[in-house]
Amino acid sequence: MLRIADDFGLGRRHDEVILSLMAAGRLEGTSVMVNDAIEPGDVERLRALRNAGTQVGLHLNLTQEFPGRGQIWSLATLMRPIAGVPDGIAAALDGQVQEFVALFGSLPDYYDGHQHCHCLPAVAPLVTRLPYGPQTWVRVPLPSTWGGRWRNLRAGGAKVLAIMAFAARARAIFAQAGLRMNGDFSGFLRLDDPAKVRLWLPRLLSEAGRDCLMMLHPGDADDSMQCAGHAPESRAVEADILMKAQ
Repeated sequence: MLRIADDFGLGRRHDEVILSLMAAGRLEGTSVMVNDAIEPGDVERLRALRNAGTQVGLHLNLTQEFPGRGQIWSLATLMRPIAGVPDGIAAALDGQVQEFVALFGSLPDYYDGHQHCHCLPAVAPLVTRLPYGPQTWVRVPLPSTWGGRWRNLRAGGAKVLAIMAFAARARAIFAQAGLRMNGDFSGFLRLDDPAKVRLWLPRLLSEAGRDCLMMLHPGDADDSMQCAGHAPESRAVEADILMKAQ
């Protein structure tokens, strides 16, 4: 199982939680949002962990607002087909790749997207045009078995159906472009409900196979930067479960 934390770079206290979990061997990677000013010391710690084998990806962001940092788009806009792609999205993606390379000295190990934006119809074709190294891969949020899909639907709620449908379409686009992708996936949760996170995350972790990519959102409930639709306490619950996991 590859346990990957989303949203490094969202807030400094979240970053510290993720770095601590990685140092403790509770995470195998994280994807970085480059829209905010990450502490230089935290960048160095993450670079050192990457050199030791940790996966570090780029968390493409088109929907999360950061003070004074660029344009954002609504999910409804990004769900439109490629013919309706608004101006600026391709440039925003390219700029984030450039910022990642400036921070870490090389291309990301993989690409994924905040709110799975990289799988949405307006964005998925643009993701195929990003620069790729020989080992670079793309996250596809789609469990490989019907049992895994049903389990994640129960854990994450009805929205998971839409995400998996977009992911299936995006997977075909990525495959046609010859991109590498994860084979299995898990980690859908009702992030607005900490009690449901505490109930379902241990089960998803215990039932994930060896080749499964597990999406996680650990962090600090008291960080001033939070995501709409995510209860701050849910991040703390995830961090607690991961730190105690065997």
